[in-house]
Amino acid sequence: MLVLIGQSFFAGASAAAVGLFVLKVVVALAVAAGILAYAGWRNRGREVHKSFFVRLLEVLVFYGLVGTLGFAFEANIGNVFHQTWEFYAVTLSLFLVLGYPGFVYRYLLQRRKPRGG
Repeated sequence: MLVLIGQSFFAGASAAAVGLFVLKVVVALAVAAGILAYAGWRNRGREVHKSFFVRLLEVLVFYGLVGTLGFAFEANIGNVFHQTWEFYAVTLSLFLVLGYPGFVYRYLLQRRKPRGG
């Protein structure tokens, strides 16, 4: 599993490998942008009601994706360190704290619709 995550996305230092790496990053960003934009395009301004469980699941999935990317960087360097539960508790807390500005922008700074008049 370490080889699959750590060496499948990153490659050596030749010019072709660097170009391939940049292409993979661009494709990954385009796919992520498409996935994140799909819900907004599909709903077209309708209000989305999600339960607390669904929002918690989204946060945990994104935490897992970010952790997998970090693990891939670490495995590519060659020094994979064993982590205990404390590491995951701290990084999840940091993930939530660093995500708070997005929460503030999305829910606390919503643009109020002007009253009809």
